[in-house]
Amino acid sequence: MRRTISWLYSLFFLKDNQASCFRTVLDQWKRERAAISQNYHFLLMCIIFQWIHNLATNLARFLHVPQTPLYDLGFVLVPKIDTDYEFLCDVVFSICILIAIAVWLSPFFNSRPSMTSTGILSRFMAVLVLAQSLRILTFVMTDLPGPSPRCKPEHKLFNQPQTLRGILWRSWSGMFSHGCGELVFSSRVLLVVLCLLTVSRYGRRRRLTISFAVLAITYSFLMISARREYSLSIFIAWYVVPLLWIAYGRSFPENLLEVLPTRQPKEEQGRRD
Repeated sequence: MRRTISWLYSLFFLKDNQASCFRTVLDQWKRERAAISQNYHFLLMCIIFQWIHNLATNLARFLHVPQTPLYDLGFVLVPKIDTDYEFLCDVVFSICILIAIAVWLSPFFNSRPSMTSTGILSRFMAVLVLAQSLRILTFVMTDLPGPSPRCKPEHKLFNQPQTLRGILWRSWSGMFSHGCGELVFSSRVLLVVLCLLTVSRYGRRRRLTISFAVLAITYSFLMISARREYSLSIFIAWYVVPLLWIAYGRSFPENLLEVLPTRQPKEEQGRRD
């Protein structure tokens, strides 16, 4: 993060370093293109799966029947936040996403020629698809009554799809909004925890990881305080996502998109041959 800020400072305020900064970006972009051309089909499949996850989420909302919220220990221990301060949940969530995006783009600013943003994205998307697959299974098997007032039909923000078109083509609300009927495994906490794991692996700064962890924990308590999620769904996200991250790391310790093999010049290859 510090190198990224210094790079931006050099780009906008130090004219002598502007050429070298642009050269660094162009060199990194060449490596990114090579990585994308080798594994674009994998990333494309992950992107298509986001529509499948969104479809399953909208279907769960369509089948959801509003009922009285269940007893939750988190609701007993954590006091309810005032409605005027619920926006803090969205603020903390946005900060977490922005930090993760900065780490994702860090290979363009740091001199690490063996690392690519495509590789970081590939590991993130692979674990995301695995976690979303398990999440679909959870809310297909069990429909929990939504604890948020937004899950009541009389609320102005109640957004349950009513038609087949709404199920198929509604926006990617399953990822970023506060739905009802798919609350066994929190989608937002899934993303925050996955961003935390990504930052801890690629951020290369202990303070950044600790600060992000504090943000992630704060966000979890804010979600409970705002009654947007059951503490059960948050707890499941906190232990399932790291387990999937570890399992994927054991299976693929060196992702092909993360570390590109250094190509030797043809002259040197001819000499060795």
